[in-house]
Order: sequence, then structure tokens, then C-alpha cells
Amino acid sequence: MDLIKLIESRLAEGNDDSFYILNLEDVRLKYRLWMEKIPRVVPYYAVKCNDLEEVLNTLRDLGAGFDCASKKEIHQMLALNVDKEKILYTHTAKQISHLKYSAEQNIEKITFDSVEELEKIKKVHPNAKVVLRIRFDAASSIINLGIKFGCDPIKEAPKFIELCKDMNMNLIGISFHVGSGTQDFGIFERALATVRELFDFAATIGFKLNFVDIGGGFIGENISLLDNYAKSINTGIDKNFPSSNEVEIVAEPGRYFVDSAFSIATQIVLKKSGTDGQIHYYLNESIYMSFLIAFLYKSDLKFTIIRKSKMENETKSEKLSTLWGCTCNSMDKIMGDCMMKEMEIGDWLIFHNMGAYTLTVSTKFNGFENNKVFILK
Repeated sequence: MDLIKLIESRLAEGNDDSFYILNLEDVRLKYRLWMEKIPRVVPYYAVKCNDLEEVLNTLRDLGAGFDCASKKEIHQMLALNVDKEKILYTHTAKQISHLKYSAEQNIEKITFDSVEELEKIKKVHPNAKVVLRIRFDAASSIINLGIKFGCDPIKEAPKFIELCKDMNMNLIGISFHVGSGTQDFGIFERALATVRELFDFAATIGFKLNFVDIGGGFIGENISLLDNYAKSINTGIDKNFPSSNEVEIVAEPGRYFVDSAFSIATQIVLKKSGTDGQIHYYLNESIYMSFLIAFLYKSDLKFTIIRKSKMENETKSEKLSTLWGCTCNSMDKIMGDCMMKEMEIGDWLIFHNMGAYTLTVSTKFNGFENNKVFILK
């Protein structure tokens, strides 16, 4: 009912744009659950996932660190008075100007995965505390990051560790990312065993590594999955790094913290019956705005219908339908060939789990403005 009132108040103001609803208590709940279930792993939130200031401030106040990938993200964290020790610069292919900025701001923990990147860091930021990223892909995942980032843990990593010694670089640890959204939960235990082997190798040439980054990719839509991740992570830590004083362990969760905290309210602006037998609905939203995830992930989008008349409760039959975005691009399809309850122009669709990679990738293509966020604190 509160949402219906919010919609009605916006319509009364002549505003029929889509908008977000953010529940900050959901973010706080996720943090409490994380610290309860994986107590030895400090979350360093992936800023690229959702950089809304209210989210960042909430996580900062809870004690989270931040995973940054650019000069802008680092600057944003510093402007929010985030402790520099709580910032990781994790991009492994950095622009020189961005790397120079991190050196000027004394952002020390920096990731690399190649000889060339290490040489760049040596030249621009020689006092950096470098972290070697290895490739350790899960058997299956929504997004496989290993095809772009990470070195081979057997063929390359030992050579890079030796190179750090030769170049007098301060190597402090190892990082990995198993991929986004995997259900190969045991991958974390296996990856941590490999990290332990690299720690031991580094010790033979004089390094005392003390930092492990287990990456991100944790599902945020279904919080019960955290139990599955936690079991493998905790077992891997207990087996390979039993002493809490030996090593600092962090992760880079992004969507875990924000996915379910955001919903988006969209409206049907046109309904057409096609010659293909489908009903075609056109929304005041787009893959160029909040729904790039539909194009990239082919995800199972879930929504609730709010009829234009809140008193209208009759059951609508399901029909084969397509939801189109609002731009002039024919590729702008949000959902296609789906069975949906029949809807009407003016009805509102409330899409759930819309916090990850929505606001940060939104554009103004075709002149459509980015969405306002209403916050429940």
C-alpha cells in the first residue's frame, strides 16, 4: 500500500517515469549475516556493482572495505572518508593516470596478474603492496572472469613471485575470483589450498605473505546460498590458514549486498496485439537504463503487477507476451516469449532484485533520464 501511495503521488505530480525503491535495512541484514557466517573474511564491497552514496555510507559505517577499479571509484571512497587501508585497487589492467593517482593518494594494496602490469606498477607506484591474482575458475558460473583476468597458478604464478623478489616489489598476498554466481561451492576450498601452496613457495624465497583475497560473485537474491559458500570458505580457511594472526582474508562481494535491496517500479505505456499471436508491452524502462542485466545474463526477472486501479482484483489469464524497452533500438527487449498474466496500459510492474549492475551501467540513450531512488532507511 505504501508503494501504491508513492506511485499515486508521483502520477499526481505528472511524473510517470520508472523509479527505484531501496531498503537499506536489507543491506545491513546482509552484512550481519556475512559476519555471522564467514567471520574471518572481511567484505570489501565491489563499488562497480552499485555506487549509490547511501549504500556506500551504510557499508562504510558497518566496517566494510571497498574494492575499486578506477580513479573515479577511489576518489569517491576518499571523498566519503573511507580509510585508505580499507581500499583495494583490484583492476589488473590499469591506466597509468589512474595508477599515478593511487600512488599520490597512498592507496597501497594493488592487484596484478602479468609481468607487464608489474613493471608498470614498479615504474609508477614502486611502494605499492602488490597482490598477485591467479585464475581459478569454477566449473560453471554466470560470468567467467578467468577468460580475461588472472594468471595460471602453476605455470605463471611462481615465476611472478620470483619476479617480485628480483624487482624488489613488496608482494603481500594472493587473490582469485571463481566467477560470478557459481553453485560449485567447493571451489573455494580448492582455491584456498592452491593459495596455501603459493604462500609456501613464496616463503622459500624470502616472502612472508599475509593477505588473501577470495574475490566476489556471491549471489544476493537468495541469501540461503550464503550457507553453501560459507561452508567451503570456512573449511578452506581452517585447513590452510588456521591461525587468525597469520593472514588477513578479504572478499569482494558486490551483488550479495545490493541485489535484493533494490526494486524498480515500471509502467506499461503501450499494449499491442501482434500478428505473431503475442501481446507486446512497452515499458518506460530499457536495457540501456536498468535492464542491461536482462541482455547480458538472460536472468529470470521476477516482477509483481500493480493494476492501475488498486481496487481491481480480477484474475487475468496468462498469454504469450514480450516486454519491450522504451528506446528506438529493436534489440531493446527486456523479456521475450514468456507466459504472463494479461496487463493493461497504465499498470505498474515492480521488478525485484534490481540492485546489481543497474544504476552503475544506466545510460541516457534516446534522451531518457536515469531513475530516482526512494530510500527506506
